[in-house]
Amino acid sequence: MNYLLLLRGINVGGKHRVPMADLRALLTAGGFTDVRSYINSGNLFVTSDQPAAVCEATVTEILTRNFDFPIDFRLLAQPDFLADLALAPAWWGADSQLRHNALFKLNTYEPQWDDWLTAHQTTDYDRVLITPTVIFWTSTLKINFSRSFYSKIAGTAFYKQTSARNYNTTVKLKNLLEAPHD
Repeated sequence: MNYLLLLRGINVGGKHRVPMADLRALLTAGGFTDVRSYINSGNLFVTSDQPAAVCEATVTEILTRNFDFPIDFRLLAQPDFLADLALAPAWWGADSQLRHNALFKLNTYEPQWDDWLTAHQTTDYDRVLITPTVIFWTSTLKINFSRSFYSKIAGTAFYKQTSARNYNTTVKLKNLLEAPHD
């Protein structure tokens, strides 16, 4: 099975440094094959014949053993990732004048955040669609950004349980996951 591994909060501002070459080697030594990464912000592709639960346990063990800071993550099987992306609404990514993000729910994500988000979003400046593993979010980009709810979530407990990717990165991850590789 092909998997997408999304890490949160690494290689940002010189903190929580995780060299992708080192992590690729660790994942390969841990039994994964076809280990690849995209950019330096914690987007990896791995293949395994093990079930997702075993793969998640292996990733947890590798991250815990090799890094002295916690790294939250989400491992998504290719069919699950593609199924969620198929749910993306037509408005997500459509207007280049707006900010389009996918917030991937990490393993630590608590389901009550879905209701919290629904209750708190500002419908004048935010559009949100919540799926089982990703939250599609469009908000203002510059004009009135401070009025959007998206501008207020950085640093919140909710935000810390997600890993954000912009529209372009999300589409690139989809394309890389679907592409044949050596």
